[in-house]
Amino acid sequence: FEGDDAECALLRPLLKNTNLEFLPLRKAYDARRDGWTAEKWHGKVDATGPCIVVAKTKGGALCGGYAPKGYAGYGEYRGSIAAFLFSWPDGDVSAPVIKLQKVGGAGLATVDEPETGPRFGMDGLVIRMDPGAERCAAEQQEAAHTLATHPRRTRSPHSLHTRTRHTPCPNTLATLSPH
Repeated sequence: FEGDDAECALLRPLLKNTNLEFLPLRKAYDARRDGWTAEKWHGKVDATGPCIVVAKTKGGALCGGYAPKGYAGYGEYRGSIAAFLFSWPDGDVSAPVIKLQKVGGAGLATVDEPETGPRFGMDGLVIRMDPGAERCAAEQQEAAHTLATHPRRTRSPHSLHTRTRHTPCPNTLATLSPH
């Protein structure tokens, strides 16, 4: 897309066939710029429309998710069959990305609570921003690997019950939404 910066250009192929595919993107929220609190995140992201959340972990993984209905901070579970998670587990963006489509129905695509950061499903990808929480992204890497290598599986990455790996990711969270 003409005018994309390096970060948007990297993510643009993930947005094929989404409602962000042809829209110019802006960085609505950047933890380094805006601060690491749920209130600040929701203040920048709520009511901006569909968005893509990107986190870089302390271990180097680049991961995130697409929220086609965006966020509003009303304390609701938002459904969408178009939501997905993605990850470059070792941070090597020249390698193929692991992209996990939402399966098992539209329910629980995102959890939109004003006191927390972005959540995809109950435990698919959780960015803790609530008071007193360590800055971390809880991501089910084992689930991502399993679904990527066994694409015929029908269990949702939003409801898998595998061991969750917590990885600190200080000040490395961004949310991109339409201009």
